[in-house]
Amino acid sequence: MTVDNQVFRITYEAFSRFSNNLIRCRDLQAVTACFRINLKYLFNFHTFRASYQRGNTFLHLQVSAGGANIEIANVPAYLPYEEELLEQRVPRHWTSITELDLPESYRLSAEEQAELWGWVIQIDADRHITVSVLSAGNRAFTRKDITFLKLVAENLEAKLFELCLLQELDSNNSRLEQALTTINEQNSVISSIMEYQKGVIVERTKEIASKNERLLEISVLNAHKVREPLSRVLGLINLLDMRPWSAEQVTADIMPRLRSSAQDLDGALKEVIEKSTSDLIKLQVTELQV
Repeated sequence: MTVDNQVFRITYEAFSRFSNNLIRCRDLQAVTACFRINLKYLFNFHTFRASYQRGNTFLHLQVSAGGANIEIANVPAYLPYEEELLEQRVPRHWTSITELDLPESYRLSAEEQAELWGWVIQIDADRHITVSVLSAGNRAFTRKDITFLKLVAENLEAKLFELCLLQELDSNNSRLEQALTTINEQNSVISSIMEYQKGVIVERTKEIASKNERLLEISVLNAHKVREPLSRVLGLINLLDMRPWSAEQVTADIMPRLRSSAQDLDGALKEVIEKSTSDLIKLQVTELQV
C-alpha cells in the first residue's frame, strides 16, 4: 500500500468518525465542539472558517488552535475576502495575504508563508456556505485536502440547515402555544361576559314581569274602582236629561248621590295616581342604578 493510499484511508476513517459525531449534534454548541475535536484529523490548517447563510439567518463558525466558536445573527458579518468570494463565486487561493484586510487572529509572520484558500458552495437561491482555510508552515493545506474539505462543508451545511429548521419549528410552536393561550384567555373572558349577560337577562326579565304586574294592577283600578263611580256620575247626569226636575228634587235626590259618586271617583283617582307615581319613581331609581 502506498503512502498516499494509507493517508487517504486514515483520513477517510477520521472523516467517518467526524460525520457520525456531527450527525448526533443537537445544537450549535455541539457542532462547535465536534469541529474543535475532529477537524484537525482531516486536513492541516491554521484557521478554518465557514460562513453559512439561509435567508436572513447568518452563522459563522471559526476553528483554530486556540479553540472554536460560532456566531449567529440576523445581519451578515462577512470578512472582506468572504465578500469577494461571494461576489465572484469562484474558488480563490491567495499565496500572499499581506495585502488582505484580515482579523488580528489571521496575521502571521512572513516566515510562516501563510496562504488563504476560499470557496463558495451554493445550495439553492436561499442557501449557501462560504468556506476558507488559512494555512502556514508545518500546517500547510494542499490541493489533496480539497476533497475532504468539501465533504466537511457539505456535511456542515446539512447540519446547520437541520438546526435552522428545528429552531424555526420551535419558534413556530412557541407562537402557536402563545396563540392558543391567548385564545383560551379570550374564551374565558367571553364565557364570563356571557354568564354576566345571562344574569342581566334574568334580572331584566324579572323587572319586566314585575312592571307588567303593576301595570295590570293599575289597569284593574281603572277598570273597577274608577269606572264604577264614573258610571254612577254619568247615570245621574243622564237622569237629569230624561225629565224635568225641580230644584228641590235635584237637591234632595240627585245631589247627594252625585256628591257621593264624585267622592268615590276622587278617591279612586287618587289611589291610581298614587300607585302610578310610586311605580314611576321606582322605575327611575332602577334605571339610575343600572
